[in-house]
Amino acid sequence: MKKILAAAAAAVLAVVLAVSMVACGKTGAQVKIIDIDLSTEQYGVAIQKGNAELTEEINGVLAQLKGDGVEMNGETVTFDSLYQAEMDALEADEVISIGEVATSSSNRAEELVVATNAEFAPFEYRVGTSFGGIDMQVAKILADGMGKKLVILHMAFESVLQSVQTGESDIAIAGLTINAERAQQVDFSDPYYDTTQRIAVSADSTLFDACKTEEDVVAVLKSLKGVKAGAAKTQTGYYYLVGEESFEFDGYDNIETRAYPTVTAAVQDLANGTVSLVCADAVPLQAAVDAVNR
Repeated sequence: MKKILAAAAAAVLAVVLAVSMVACGKTGAQVKIIDIDLSTEQYGVAIQKGNAELTEEINGVLAQLKGDGVEMNGETVTFDSLYQAEMDALEADEVISIGEVATSSSNRAEELVVATNAEFAPFEYRVGTSFGGIDMQVAKILADGMGKKLVILHMAFESVLQSVQTGESDIAIAGLTINAERAQQVDFSDPYYDTTQRIAVSADSTLFDACKTEEDVVAVLKSLKGVKAGAAKTQTGYYYLVGEESFEFDGYDNIETRAYPTVTAAVQDLANGTVSLVCADAVPLQAAVDAVNR
């Protein structure tokens, strides 16, 4: 997977990530990820249809972050530094807070209101009453660059686009894969992250041991019978399993797929033996697997 992201200068809170990601802690077996990419998607910022001025402003900041960077707290910040800082924090069982932030709107003219689902580490997660993650750092950079107060609205993932459509939020940043169907509901910024789907199974599973390519994994998935899978509701991994024309996913009718509120919840049920595999975006899936395995 192409890592084009990575961490603003912000206060690192020395709290164990596993606590914020898997509330019930390690209660099941070890799990592992099949190290084979199954798809290619891109994340974008969702913006209300027709707001060309805001789209242009966001694209300008994203271009700077993907290029020479922007100034933040006296340092130059790029996507690469954002990504790397989050990866380092994950490895050290730490999180990066964006600091004090409003969670309700009081004066829209002076605010950038951002819809997210803060259950998708390392892109968005909660840190006490604040937030952390690559996307939330980007939201802070966008708000600061616009001279506006940042307001973050945490909601179910399936509600973030509607929040932008109705005007409740100005934008949505939530690890949102750009596709044709979603682009009918909202406008998207230029892509800012390339991702892929991967599969997680129990550590002792041998189902995919002989697989070397995506085609090998697909062949195994198509051969399964009586298998239950898990994925986060309306996220790309869910559509990969059940099928979705706008993603160009055929799906697997032979697999019973259960919808979960988060990737972490699906991986916890994998560890508990409730499902036999989980499909999700590679980096959040790895973060959830690492948390369960601790």
